[in-house]
Amino acid sequence: MRPAKRVETGRLLRRALPVAVALAALTGLVLVVNPRSLATALSRFNGLVAPLVVLVAAGWFVLQGVRWHQLLRAAGSGLRLGDSVLLSVAGQTITAVLPLGDLTRAVFATEAAGLEVGAAAATVTVQELTFTLFLVLLAAPGMIAMHLGTGIVAAVIAGVLAIFAILTVPPLFAAVRGAAALLPLPRRVLAQIDELQRETVRLLRRRDTARWSLLDLARAAVGATVLWLIVQGLEPGAIGWWKAAFVVAVAYVGGAVSFLPGGTGANDASVVGVLILLGLDPGTAGAAALLQRVVFTGLATGLGVTAYLVARRRFKLGGLLVQRAA
Repeated sequence: MRPAKRVETGRLLRRALPVAVALAALTGLVLVVNPRSLATALSRFNGLVAPLVVLVAAGWFVLQGVRWHQLLRAAGSGLRLGDSVLLSVAGQTITAVLPLGDLTRAVFATEAAGLEVGAAAATVTVQELTFTLFLVLLAAPGMIAMHLGTGIVAAVIAGVLAIFAILTVPPLFAAVRGAAALLPLPRRVLAQIDELQRETVRLLRRRDTARWSLLDLARAAVGATVLWLIVQGLEPGAIGWWKAAFVVAVAYVGGAVSFLPGGTGANDASVVGVLILLGLDPGTAGAAALLQRVVFTGLATGLGVTAYLVARRRFKLGGLLVQRAA
């Protein structure tokens, strides 16, 4: 095999590996839950709830795009609201299949709005930090009511606040950067880290950043509502809304730290485990996790590809999986 062909084959395999791992994790989850009990639970799902679930889940993506638009404007973007939402949804195509795929939105912003890489990445960083913080805070009442998980809440909140501190407190950032400089990293990576930190601090110091972060709170609430509606369709009254928020928070954090594409596998296993802890049978818990995955990944892929095709013509974007120069 020629060297160029070997390099291309290796690149394709690296891209396919996360997807293969995620599919294997989902397959393992189905087998552990028991396919027969899973099928029985799915057959009980109230189809009348499905359109509402899809509509609310679509609102999750819209809220993400609207909130991102405000951060892009603060970073110097001249994009219209509709274009920002379009690019945000287009980025979901990669988020669903690759680890750290959410940064694709930042790449699109550099191509469509002419933003610097650090400024565009800072908008995504700030949004995801505030979203995670609000999601965990929404989970707190459910955890406290059940007298469990308070350690998880404290740990995640501490982790998010630690990231905020590293980015905004100069001595802390200098210490972390100094440690990173000891690693064999290209100089341009350190320059990008510096730019990301500067732009993140600039965004966090703006009053409108805090004001518009309420949209991240709304998105967190929508995510909890989607799971709650799914469980209602499977077993009405099985869990309350606050407990659904608890499940979503634990699953989101579990998926994020797994670095699997879209958290697939780790996120779903967390949903199943916590729902069983809350008293649902394994079949119903597995069905809820699977339906949640189908809704979010299906919308991310379907809406994302459609939005990307439109945005590619409008902004002459590069390919979804091509490697771009930093």
